[in-house]
Amino acid sequence: MPDSRADGLDWLRARPIAHRGLHDCGQPDADVPENSLAAIEAAAAAGYPIELDVHLLADGQVAVFHDVDLERMTGVPGPITARARADLSHLRLRGGAHQIPTLAETLELVAGRVPVLIEVKTPRRGVGPLERATWRLLAGYRGAYAVQSFNPWAVAWFRVHAPHIPRGLVAYDFGDEPRLSALERLALRGLAHLPICAPHFIAYALASLPHPAPGRTRARGLPLLAWTVRSEPERARAATLADNVIFEGFAPDPDALR
Repeated sequence: MPDSRADGLDWLRARPIAHRGLHDCGQPDADVPENSLAAIEAAAAAGYPIELDVHLLADGQVAVFHDVDLERMTGVPGPITARARADLSHLRLRGGAHQIPTLAETLELVAGRVPVLIEVKTPRRGVGPLERATWRLLAGYRGAYAVQSFNPWAVAWFRVHAPHIPRGLVAYDFGDEPRLSALERLALRGLAHLPICAPHFIAYALASLPHPAPGRTRARGLPLLAWTVRSEPERARAATLADNVIFEGFAPDPDALR
């Protein structure tokens, strides 16, 4: 079972969590891309906890970016993990004014104003370096935070090496993952790795809910987050299935869960 650190995670149930910051909320011409410092600041200013994604760069720095490949957000193809921070300085998110931020810059900007939920984008067989770098950045941070990952071995790394850091397991039905065997998909969507990683919470795709596995963990007291919620009707549905939502594309009442 998870350790007592889970007792400090009331914020996971308190306010809707902004997916990659607060971006694309009915203002198509606004230069507020996902995972940018502008989106992070918008979420913090509005009082939303922030979900963001991190990758390890070639120089050991931690970048806040979702995709493995740079092309969708920058127009330049290639894996982000092959680049150093200096190599990214000329790239702009969606052709606007914003660069890809580092996790250090992001934490400095948030400065404890709202909680931060960090999704560790670790390859299936690359556990360790990104987790360690993230842990070191969080060591001196004075604010609420948690980490999560689709990779149960990444979550297990935090259990072993940094058990004081709240950790969550992210899952869905994995039907769109041809690289996984049928048995692997079954294990991941059924949360079969719980004994290995002992998460403090579960983040499960709203499109895959209800599902018996997250239903059982919720019944045992682990917070259940539903992702990604993109409208008020979806938020209302999620409220019947989970304890909180990770949202984007609209701005729900920050106090809707209270």
